[in-house]
Amino acid sequence: MSFCYNYVSYDYSNHIIQLSSCRRKEKLRNPYFDNIKAILIVLVVLGHTLSEVFTANQWISSIYMFIYLFHMPAFILISGYFAKRITSFRDILKLAEKLLVPYVIFQVCYTLYYNQIFGDQCSFSLSDPRWGLWFLISLFCWNLMLSIFRKRKKALLIAILISLFVGYFTFINEYFTLSRTFFFFPFFLCGFLMEKKHFNWMKQKWNVWLSSIGLVIIFILVYNYGNIEWREWFYGRIGYENISAELANYGLFIRAFVYILMGITTYCFLAIVTNKQLFFTKVGKQTFPIYIFHMFIIKFVHDFYILDWIMDNHYYFLLFIIPIMVVYLLTREPFITIGAYICKLNRWKGIIGNVQKAR
Repeated sequence: MSFCYNYVSYDYSNHIIQLSSCRRKEKLRNPYFDNIKAILIVLVVLGHTLSEVFTANQWISSIYMFIYLFHMPAFILISGYFAKRITSFRDILKLAEKLLVPYVIFQVCYTLYYNQIFGDQCSFSLSDPRWGLWFLISLFCWNLMLSIFRKRKKALLIAILISLFVGYFTFINEYFTLSRTFFFFPFFLCGFLMEKKHFNWMKQKWNVWLSSIGLVIIFILVYNYGNIEWREWFYGRIGYENISAELANYGLFIRAFVYILMGITTYCFLAIVTNKQLFFTKVGKQTFPIYIFHMFIIKFVHDFYILDWIMDNHYYFLLFIIPIMVVYLLTREPFITIGAYICKLNRWKGIIGNVQKAR
């Protein structure tokens, strides 16, 4: 059997960013993964849109918390599923070029944007990622960590235990997004260890129905018993002591419970996503321009009275229309082309792969 690994291509005829991550030479696209990514990238934008107004009412806070139970774990799990095995120092250099170079470019861009347009007076620092850019650093680290964990027995259990105890070290925090890296790594590793048969099993009809019911139950529980003050436990960006001094001693058990809740919710979400070609499936092929540019727009919405106008007039429905409009705008040709030009995307792989992984 011949094998092929992750490589990047850029189709200049239609500016479609593609990642081939297959073990066979055939390059097959499965709409299932594109559907997952399309839904998740909309939820990423929605989560950032709601980040300034999640205390407005119980519905908004419940939706916000519900989203954070699975949208990043699922995104990261799929990233792990398409991850490449690092076999040489050359692979590390390529990974740095694909992830760290764009990080530096947009860290500069967002710092200038915040300072010059909004007067935020934030200093440039590579160790303090602007908003969602933490994902690029963590994704780089997760790929490196696979080299250590992928050959170990009970690797997933070890990764979870490390994350549970890391929370007690206050110096592991937002510096180079270390805390998030450890917190979300178990999902990345889980995705890497999964095979096609596992996703096929999830797509059984009875499983889809049970997962649909499960998501409804989880949302009802979040709505009735959730507290928006718990959100930091879902972010994984700081240690237990910084989240709550009173609960720090129980941080390990709380994080373990969060993992269970996130795991169940992520599983249910992955099970209910259809594998059929839909009108929004193509959005899953273009996650990079959405990811990298949407924070410019959402920052504008937050700081230029648009959000204030929505909240003052109780036009809450617009909070859910804005993300759809942003995604539609950023999947237009100009943004795809600009993103490709800025990052030399003839070899850029996107945020996560978009070709079916053949195991």
